[in-house]
Amino acid sequence: MSDEEQPPGTKPARAMGKEITMNALQEWGEEVEDGAVYGVTLRRVRTESPSGDLLTVASSPGYVHYKTCKVRSLRAGTLEKLVENLLVEYQGSDPGYVPTFLSTYRAFTSPEKVLELLLDRRLEKPGDKEPATPGSPIPDTPCVQRVVRGVLQTWLERHPQDFRDSPQCLQIISSYLSQDSRENPSQLLRLVRSLEDETDQDSSPKDWTSITRPSEGDCDTSGNTTCLLSYPPQDVAEQLTLIDVDLFQKLQSCHCLGSIWSQRDKKEHRHVAPSVRATVAQFNAVTACVTASVLSDIQMKPQMRAKVLEKWISIAQYCRFLRNFSSLRAILSALQSNSIYRLKRTWAAVSRDNLNIFHKLSAIFSDENNHEISREILTKDEIPLRRTNSARNEPRPLQRSASQVRSTRPAQGTVPYLGTFLTDLVMLDTALPDNVEGGLINFEKRRKEYEVLAKIQKLQLTCRHYVLTPKPDILQAFYTHRQLTEDQSYRISRTIEPPADSCPNSPRIRRKLTKRFSSIGEVCRSL
Repeated sequence: MSDEEQPPGTKPARAMGKEITMNALQEWGEEVEDGAVYGVTLRRVRTESPSGDLLTVASSPGYVHYKTCKVRSLRAGTLEKLVENLLVEYQGSDPGYVPTFLSTYRAFTSPEKVLELLLDRRLEKPGDKEPATPGSPIPDTPCVQRVVRGVLQTWLERHPQDFRDSPQCLQIISSYLSQDSRENPSQLLRLVRSLEDETDQDSSPKDWTSITRPSEGDCDTSGNTTCLLSYPPQDVAEQLTLIDVDLFQKLQSCHCLGSIWSQRDKKEHRHVAPSVRATVAQFNAVTACVTASVLSDIQMKPQMRAKVLEKWISIAQYCRFLRNFSSLRAILSALQSNSIYRLKRTWAAVSRDNLNIFHKLSAIFSDENNHEISREILTKDEIPLRRTNSARNEPRPLQRSASQVRSTRPAQGTVPYLGTFLTDLVMLDTALPDNVEGGLINFEKRRKEYEVLAKIQKLQLTCRHYVLTPKPDILQAFYTHRQLTEDQSYRISRTIEPPADSCPNSPRIRRKLTKRFSSIGEVCRSL
């Protein structure tokens, strides 16, 4: 980075401050070096007023002094240049570089290769105090080795699963640290030892009940779904959220990358992205549970079947208050599936209040303006849900003034519907090339992908605010529900209400939205 200080301005601070804000950044162009392409930006920053400034007018609020900084950011490069730039930008002028690289590198290389290049600093050694600049070789000096250890610590702390999946990398780091006697890397060693101890433990999502889902032949027609619906809706929603929180916290954001997730259907990649597959499997399980509970009893009267729909609408409403948008969408997806949507006599018996709630919940996932509503709702702060033992078991937000909410409201967790992020990342992967001219890795693509991954990672951090207690009876009732295939569900639906048995009172939900809901099922079934 090079600095060019400009002369003091001639406008008061307020006016100049506005001007600086409006023109703080200016794209300058590109600089091409061997194996790398850098974007150049001119950045205007405030500086301290020069001493002895005689231009200041006593009656004025003061003048702003600023300088123009030339900032370079890596846009494309060889793998060697990308790894070297980790050391340049660690606590450097491009704070987004290191987290972007560590979150996306699996799309173009392996942790073993990154570690090999990071630790191999067998280059000519200039003076210890000579600063490294973007594009220059990184020498092996005590200062650089401290930066290497800093990068390793950041990597171990923020992406420990990389090392659980590749335990040989821990051995390489341990060997590297044992040979480094210049400083005491005790904190880094503790991280390595901790992860080595975890390699023998199973870090997969919890099996809350240690129950294996039964096969279809082992379930009777009513199954245990009736038992599940005998519990209060809030309790059921909390247990679904408990499962979803665990899955979302264990999610590896790199598994969501379009180049990785889009390979799931290939036979040789059947085991890729296991953390995403686990989330999809849970989504399917919730959808299957809803469908089976509505359709399993063929002899049920429309009024009683409508009560089942109302119970699921209530559970969905509690999921919304718990900000569990994964199970919320799974429930809505089942209720809007063809096999349930077509039950017009059943929907005609659903109360108006419940239908209104159903429509409001469905509107959250409208695909208008690129799912604007569901995207915005993830970032909103809301009043948390208060438990209630009322007979109706309806969600009751805490009633507080706006000032009380801002000052006393506890932080809330959020479990998003992952499908929106997966779609964004697949579209980015399709639209942007992996490599640019000269075969250089397109790091601008990785920056755009990281913008999506950073949102996932931020939401994962919020999940630590959930305080939920497992209830084995409810979890067992959920895990042992009967599952129906799509064909079975539709055949049973036609038996319950034959095609000629029409009624105009099914909910008027846009078919476009219903189609979007059913698409996740098609993706899941292809796994």
